[in-house]
Amino acid sequence: MRNDALREYKFKLYLNANHFVIFNGKKGESHPHTWEFVIEVLVDKDKFIKFLDFEKAVDEYLEPYQDKLINDIPPFDHVIPTLENMMDYFAPHFYEEVKRIGGLLIKVEASETPSRTYIYSFRGRDEYLNDLQEHTRNALGNIIHSIVEESINEE
Repeated sequence: MRNDALREYKFKLYLNANHFVIFNGKKGESHPHTWEFVIEVLVDKDKFIKFLDFEKAVDEYLEPYQDKLINDIPPFDHVIPTLENMMDYFAPHFYEEVKRIGGLLIKVEASETPSRTYIYSFRGRDEYLNDLQEHTRNALGNIIHSIVEESINEE
């Protein structure tokens, strides 16, 4: 469904860190990655939010992990930091950060290499659907308000 009351943006952010995984009870070697996170965000069309605000919020959230061995940082000191496990942990936090600023996080794509991407989507989740309805209502309300104001000013 097309919704001209909202705009959609895509931001790319990066996490440089090391990790190791455990397969069949055997610890692998620690190795570096530059994980790429692509976040897709909806924003009310008439609402001005600086791009930097979204980037900064996610970057600040990831800061404790930057240039560290992720296995040493909770919850990854108990959860194997695979791409999927990391994204399953990070995505809900990204959602809250984006929401706090006034946007709505649609999905996050996480890549450890250009050929491997894990997608965490909020579409179909109750919280997302409720937040989408609220954003749409607010955006449409702003459009109606501006039309009424314009009509009044023409008279």
